[in-house]
Amino acid sequence: MKNINHPSEKGQAIIFLVVGIVIFMGFVGLAIDGGMVYADRRNAQNVADSAALAGAASTSQYLEDHHIYYSGWNCDSMDVWYAKVSGLNSAINRAAANEIPIDADNTDRNGVLVTCGEAYNGLYMDRFIDITVDISNTTPTSFVHLFVPQGSLTNHVTAVARVRPRQPLALGYAIVALNPANCSGHSNGLTIHGTADIIVDGGGAFTNGCLRGDGQPFLDVTNGSIAYGAQFSPGNADWTPAPFQASTTIPPTLYDVAEPDCTGHWVSGLKGTLEPGLYCINNNLMINAHDTVIGNGVTIFVPNGYVHINGNATVQLSAPAYTPDPSPAIPGVLFFLPAYNKNELSINGNSDSYFQGTILATGSEVDVEGNSVINGYRTQIIGWDVEIGGTADTFVLFDANTLHSKPTTMELFR
Repeated sequence: MKNINHPSEKGQAIIFLVVGIVIFMGFVGLAIDGGMVYADRRNAQNVADSAALAGAASTSQYLEDHHIYYSGWNCDSMDVWYAKVSGLNSAINRAAANEIPIDADNTDRNGVLVTCGEAYNGLYMDRFIDITVDISNTTPTSFVHLFVPQGSLTNHVTAVARVRPRQPLALGYAIVALNPANCSGHSNGLTIHGTADIIVDGGGAFTNGCLRGDGQPFLDVTNGSIAYGAQFSPGNADWTPAPFQASTTIPPTLYDVAEPDCTGHWVSGLKGTLEPGLYCINNNLMINAHDTVIGNGVTIFVPNGYVHINGNATVQLSAPAYTPDPSPAIPGVLFFLPAYNKNELSINGNSDSYFQGTILATGSEVDVEGNSVINGYRTQIIGWDVEIGGTADTFVLFDANTLHSKPTTMELFR
């Protein structure tokens, strides 16, 4: 077969080759530019995250050092203002250390904004300080500038770290039952019983499950609320204010406390006047009629047995304060039964007794009887099931400054 050459077709391959090279180089250029933009954006995000967390760490430390807690929170206070300034400066310094200069003005999307806020989440008022870091950086391009007049691309990144002040366990409720079950029988959840008044000043009462009235008691809560997670069985009890059903339950993260180191602190019982410190009970703890137990600055840890305090005993106990450090006793914790201890904790008070500090028995039934003394129970009661009341009035004062609290926390919020 004879090949026929057409002069008009000569050089077409060169045109395709040139076009192909241009397209190929375009893809190469886009890959290079895209990689540079992505790398710069990732670096900017890392710097923003680092700066926000540095600001949060400084803010947290300031709140801890100056004892700025949830109970005394005020966004307009000078204490909170200084905490914000500390966070602002630390965020700016950390970004500068990473060779990205930012300032206290983020309206140009290249700075730090520190704000104090509150937001109701359905159960309690969330209180926090946010450290927002915005960074904008410009990446010179090798190929994109052919299509973009300014010859560069700009990345904008944001990081927000949130700091929450030290706050009481279990959202700050004074009486807490953790059992999530519906009402059944006479003990699960939170039960108020008897014929006397139960006066709760601050915090209020909360149960993950059942809220029940047994007998004709009167629960009167001031500066707080009454909430239940599953079911309300009012009985013949009076309730002030009216209980409401919560949309969520209290998770373990809001009441978990690390166990103390009992090495060298084991005892078989308690009598007389106690020195400040930790007391680890190696079995059951019984304080019988006519016994006297007095102790200030004590944590009583009962890992395996029950706790029974007779109403005819005189018991005057208070938990350790936060300063100076009472380790291995636990600041603010008076009685501590860990979650695996399912034995009962029963306190029957009298007019000569008082209890100050958190009563933490997350796996136990807790039974608290009245003692007719205002501030006789200056406490927070947290149990699996809780019964409170009797024939004598019960007064529970919730004072967050004398109770155990969760440390100041921070998180990379966004």
